Amino acid sequence: MEGDFILATSTFDQQYYALLASRVREGDGDAFTELYTATYDTMYRSVYCFLRDPDDVHDALQEIYLSVYKNIGSLKIDRLIMPWMRQIAHNVCCDFAREARAQREFSTELDEELLLTLKSTSDDDPYHTVSERELWSFICGVLTKRSVKERQAFLLRYENGLKLEEIAGFMDVSLASVKRYITAARTALQEALVDHSLVA
Repeated sequence: MEGDFILATSTFDQQYYALLASRVREGDGDAFTELYTATYDTMYRSVYCFLRDPDDVHDALQEIYLSVYKNIGSLKIDRLIMPWMRQIAHNVCCDFAREARAQREFSTELDEELLLTLKSTSDDDPYHTVSERELWSFICGVLTKRSVKERQAFLLRYENGLKLEEIAGFMDVSLASVKRYITAARTALQEALVDHSLVA
């Protein structure tokens, strides 16, 4: 599957990367170079799918692999190195995305459709005193109570602007699962807004 973080699928691949992880932990520089070479192209495509800016992608990849090298000791099960690397990549990409947003004037990344859906929960006076910043802060508060996958899918869609297919690839889940996660998060937001003083 193009453009995702599926770096190994066969038993052989899992054993191969697990062996590399073990060797890297022991300080084997050649093993790290081998791991870097074997995974770089796929990782590049995935990070580019998230960040899109070639300069940011290059910088993010450097940080990802540096983090892998420095923190390999925290990996408890070598055969899980690929999911572990996917999580590092996600964290780094989110950090880069947050920094990029901080450098420009604040604006909500929620699309018009979602805003209209949320506002429809109010009757005659929807959000006339609520700023976009307050709305986004409220949304983030609600999302912290949802599952990790629901929160991640929602933020990838509305905060980072990824397409549903891109989110499925990034999270290594089916498109149907992505739609289910996002729908669940949106429903929770609508229900929370009904009971919240912002939409009295």
